[in-house]
Amino acid sequence: MEFQKVEKDEFSYWVWLDEDYLPYINPTEEDIKNAPKPLLLRDINPNSKIGFETQDPESYSNTITLKNSFEELDIDSDLRKDLKRIEKKNEQIKIIANEPDALEKSKHWFIQQWDEPLDELERRLFVWKSKVYTVSAYLNEELIAVHIALEDNDTIHYLGCWWNREYKNLSTPTFLLKKDIENAIKTGKKKYDLGVGLEPYKKKWGVIEIPMRYYAEMSTALAEKLEIKKFVAMQ
Repeated sequence: MEFQKVEKDEFSYWVWLDEDYLPYINPTEEDIKNAPKPLLLRDINPNSKIGFETQDPESYSNTITLKNSFEELDIDSDLRKDLKRIEKKNEQIKIIANEPDALEKSKHWFIQQWDEPLDELERRLFVWKSKVYTVSAYLNEELIAVHIALEDNDTIHYLGCWWNREYKNLSTPTFLLKKDIENAIKTGKKKYDLGVGLEPYKKKWGVIEIPMRYYAEMSTALAEKLEIKKFVAMQ
């Protein structure tokens, strides 16, 4: 595992280098032993024996348990109605899976929305190019959205959508998400994970909320500043 230092005015600590770019981690005892300290590892896989179960609702995953068909999913009734409307709006959309340079072609929309520092964006692209798959949406030969996800055994992790907000009325990101969930069902996946967070749109997909784990090794003073109740006292 690689780590990076978070520096504040009065304190600093170490985190997993890719915590903002990839879903969950499975650190080993050796990883913990060799990691720099003080250390805070968020969003550890809930099946891990390392660390503590989070009490923070923002660190609960939002996971759809996939059924035999899309129609069997326990989706919010209003969302299901919206999906029918969105399907019609996107009838002219052409979809291309894993288009070369899809991330490069769409990164300016992400920058406009989040203003991510260049070094962080470069790291994100470096990590994603080797791990994710994309679904590009074209309208009249114009690229308007790129759906980004990661396959992990029987689970798909949704990482986001980079899209042109001039076409907000089409709701193409939602259209692409539906198409990807349908494909996950078709290919025999068991879960579709929308990631951690309290975003209202995630809850409408009939998700199961699962608390992640975290590992903290630091001084009592630092734990108090970070409002961490359970931690390993740093030697």
